[in-house]
This record gives sequence, structure tokens and C-alpha cells, in this order.
Amino acid sequence: MKSYVKRDSTTIKGNIVISTVDQLSLLGDVGSNIKNEVKLQEIDANKWYPREIRGKIHQKVVERFGEKALYYLGLEQFNFRGVENFFFLPHVNYRKKITLRNFKFYGLKNKSRNLSDQREIRNRLFILLTKLHFSSNTIRAKNDEINGEFSIIDNDTIIYKLTNAVYRGHHEFNRGSIFNLIVRWIGDEWDIKVSNLEDQNEYRTGLSTNVFKCEFDFRKKKEKLEQMHDEIRVKAKDEFLKSVINGSEKQRKIAVEQSKKLNKLSKKIGKYIPPQIHKGLFKGEHDTEIKTKRKKCTIFFSDIKNFTDTSEKLQPEDLTKYLNEYFSEMTKIALEHGATIDKYIGDAIMLFFGDPTSKGEREDARACVNMSIRMQERMVELREKWKQEGFYQPFEIRIGINTGYCNVGNFGSEQRLTYTIIGGEVNVAARLESAGDANKILMSYETYAHAQDLIDVKELESIKMKGISREVKVFEVTGRKNFIIKNNPLRKKEPNISRDIEIKLKELEFQIVNLKNLIKSKNSK
Repeated sequence: MKSYVKRDSTTIKGNIVISTVDQLSLLGDVGSNIKNEVKLQEIDANKWYPREIRGKIHQKVVERFGEKALYYLGLEQFNFRGVENFFFLPHVNYRKKITLRNFKFYGLKNKSRNLSDQREIRNRLFILLTKLHFSSNTIRAKNDEINGEFSIIDNDTIIYKLTNAVYRGHHEFNRGSIFNLIVRWIGDEWDIKVSNLEDQNEYRTGLSTNVFKCEFDFRKKKEKLEQMHDEIRVKAKDEFLKSVINGSEKQRKIAVEQSKKLNKLSKKIGKYIPPQIHKGLFKGEHDTEIKTKRKKCTIFFSDIKNFTDTSEKLQPEDLTKYLNEYFSEMTKIALEHGATIDKYIGDAIMLFFGDPTSKGEREDARACVNMSIRMQERMVELREKWKQEGFYQPFEIRIGINTGYCNVGNFGSEQRLTYTIIGGEVNVAARLESAGDANKILMSYETYAHAQDLIDVKELESIKMKGISREVKVFEVTGRKNFIIKNNPLRKKEPNISRDIEIKLKELEFQIVNLKNLIKSKNSK
């Protein structure tokens, strides 16, 4: 609902603000929340305050629960203990003799109940209400004044105009207040209906005039006044509670729908950032400050050997299909082993272990080695599949791994960030990958030291790199160790013959590929 609440020159007495705040107790804990949201300080009953204060309270009530809640507050406005002092102020009189104490019987001679007298009593009440609503002691407005006025349309229809400090959109507060006053005094004789004629409401800077149509149906039998008054209060409260329940259900449905949309959006975002960062952001565990930390990580690089030459022999549609399948399969294996996916660079993949989650330097390195071997094993399976689909020279990948200290964290600008890893040790992993042959895994000694009980290797010639003080010792993986290793996640603790055969076959395939490459390299010499 649009809010028209804004500050102007109109002020209201502190006792009105206090009364409004007290009314919030009718809303329970929610009322306390609204009070806190408006940030009310201590109010002095004798001081004057901007009408905006009460307007904000009313607006919060409408936004939270709708107009029925505001109607309920208006209906209860004059039901507090000690309100009689307000009703019986000296100026609230008719012909200086008739007041709210005697308007039902003063000057009336008929002792029996009749329609004519009840209409006279009703009209007297409206005169007294206009007196009640006219007072400069509670509201002050520049070049305007609060008042009430009424006109009799027919015997049992009266139009009542009330001008006060209520904002546009808050007329239900006044409707509840007027209805309560009428029923409080003559509800035993009349069945009453009060409705707002919205198209006739007037809104000015400082004050508003609400127009109400009051319809009366004379009761066949006089009822108990207190009982009738209690009934409308109970009904108003019930309607308010229904609106609260309906509002809560509406909010629940909105929340569920928003949650579904958020989940869909979350899944889409999750495809662009590492899962660990994605999860951390949504849990509030990862911030977006531009900051990094120095940490020991294991870095992984892979690319497709002779990708340019291979891609030129494929149709674009086939290239896209096989490349996406390749990336999907490698990413699946990476996530299974807990890798942080840094980026895809053309046909290359960059991953690392050790941040934002880590199992320790040793376990991170071992996980990366196991992942790399599994990737090469999966590539054997994929190449066989692709050949059957007509891909004659399927992709062959090479992998480089290194372990060392790097700078890891958020890099970029205030407008855009990337979570990545940089440093000389990253360059070492990239260099190892580019130095390898197809279907090979090269790693530095710093990585091999943590995984030497998992793999068989062949030491190659060391390499020197600019910016790296040490000579990088290079090891090529030739296969897995041929015995069961304790706590090896790639093997089961319990013997499994079919699984063992499958593993050995894959190891044999891996070694055959290495032998073929070795023969090819010797022939070329």
C-alpha cells in the first residue's frame, strides 16, 4: 500500500501519541515491534508532536495486517478506562443543558419506547459528537481546524464528516472510532451500519476530511447496551485476528515462492562460482571484501593436448558437445574429491585444494593426486565411448600438480570480484602441465612427498623457472601402487574381487597408453 505519511506543520498533543502507543498493546508482541520500528522516545502528554508520528504507526499497522487492524484500533480508541472525563468536557453540550449524561431523556415526556423519540435521541447524539470532535486542545493545523459535522439524508440515514489529523489511506481508523461512539451510546435501540464514502473524502496539507454514511435500523426489541457494545468489540477483534492469520498465510506463501525463486537463482549462481564459496556466501560465512591470505595449497592444471588441431577437424556442434561432456565429467570428479574450481581457460581447467576448506596439507595433496588419476582413468573410458560415436582422435589430456604457498582470496575491484589463487607456485603447476605429454600426470616433489605411498612414479629431469628459487624436481605418475593402502579412499577396506579386477584393468590400460607414447617418442627420434 502506498504511503502518504510525511511531515507537515500539523501537530498533535502528546496525550494522543501516548494513547496511540498504548493501543499497540492490543496487537501484542507485534505492537511492540512496530513501536520499536518507529523509534519512539519518551512522550510528554503536555507537549506537541508532529502528526507524522501517529501516521507512521498507522501505516505500519496497515502494511503489516491491512485495514481491518486499523479499524480495530480506531474502534478501541475511546474504550480505555477514564474516557468518561473526555466525554463530559464542558464544551460537549447541546443548548448548554443537554450532555452525554442526559441526552436520552432530557425534555422527553413519553415514558414508553417509540421511534420518534429514538430518532430525536440519535440526532442529539450526533450534535454532541460534533462538539466532541471540535477541540483545538488536541490538534493544531495551519489555516485549518478539526471538526465534525452531519446532515440528515432521510429519517434513518445520516452523513457524518470528520476532519482530523488522520492521513490518506487511514480512514478505517476514523470509521472504527465513529462506529464505536454511536454503538456505545445508542446501540441498544438501533442496528447500525457505518461505511466510508471514499470518493467524497478530502485530503489537504495538514488535515483530512473523511465522509461516512451512517444507516440505522430501529430494533424491534431493546437490547442490553453493554452487551451490544461488547459484541462489536469482539467482532472487530475477531476480524483483526482473521486478517492476521490470513496475512501470515499470505506472507508464508510469498515466502515459499520467494524461497523457490531464490533456490533457482542460487543454483544458477552456483554454476559460475566455486561450490564452497557459493555455500559460504549463502550461509554468511564468506564475505566479499577485497582481501587475500597466504596459504599452502595444492594446485592443479590440465588441458587438452593438441586441442587446436583436434578442434579444427570437428564440426562446431560436435566440438561443443564433446567439450561440454569432457568438462562435465572432469568437474564431477573434481567436486567428488573436494576441489575448489578456480576457472576454465579455453580447454584448460584450473583447480586447487586447501581453501576455503581444507583437510590439512597432506590430505589435500593426496586428494588432488587421487583426483588426477581418476580423471585420466575416466578419459580412457570417454575416449572409447567417443570413438564409438565417430570421434576418431578423441581428446587426450595432460595434468600438472604442485604444492606450495600461494595468495588466495578475493581479487578484483569494488564492482567485480573473483575468488582465485596466485603466486609462483601456481606458475609451477601450470609449467608442469605444459611440459607433460598426453595422458600424463606430472607433479613436483612437494606434492609427491605426500602421496608416494599411493603411486608409482618416474623421476624426470628437473626444471628451472624464473621467480622460483629452487630447482623443481619433476615426477611422472606411471600407475597406482599395486597393493591395498590403508585409508586410501579409492580402495575399499574389505576385499572385493570384481572391484579389484576392474581397478587392475584400468591400471593396465593406463600403463599401455604410457608404453604406446614411449614407443612413439622413440620412433620419432
